[in-house]
Amino acid sequence: MSKPANKPFVSRAATLQEAMAAISKLPRVLTDAIQLWGDVEIIVQKRQVKRSVDQNKLQRKWLLEAEAQGDHTAEEYRGFCKLHFAVPILRWELPEFKEKYDRIVKPLPYEAKLELMQEPLDFPCTRLMTKEQKSRYLDAIYQHFTAQGMRLTDPGLKGINPHDYREVA
Repeated sequence: MSKPANKPFVSRAATLQEAMAAISKLPRVLTDAIQLWGDVEIIVQKRQVKRSVDQNKLQRKWLLEAEAQGDHTAEEYRGFCKLHFAVPILRWELPEFKEKYDRIVKPLPYEAKLELMQEPLDFPCTRLMTKEQKSRYLDAIYQHFTAQGMRLTDPGLKGINPHDYREVA
């Protein structure tokens, strides 16, 4: 078996048919897991949906809009937002993230943290988020920049999907 010793076996299903297909593979998966690890734990839980492509597009759009109106590049704004809005969400909700962030990143000077959040290093934050966490992150970005007088695309007026578009009365 080529499964790395520290990687879990994960199967996702959104329909009964997908679940039955996953169950059909379970005997082999359990055999391999027990041979590899000995004791195993089987967990069935609600799947946390990862951030969406539309959320990512909206974030990029807002950062470009901020760049056009502000005095930083979109990438610098992205680093700022990750540090000030994404990190607190992840530290609060993911104990493993909090432990590693506090041990490795937190002691660094502020400017180094900002650089770490940007390309080319691009410390992972939003890619770890669920769709719900990314929504809160986007809300924080919107509130921050609009409070400074910047105008950002309002996804409620002109959505990121064509079917979301609404005319203003």
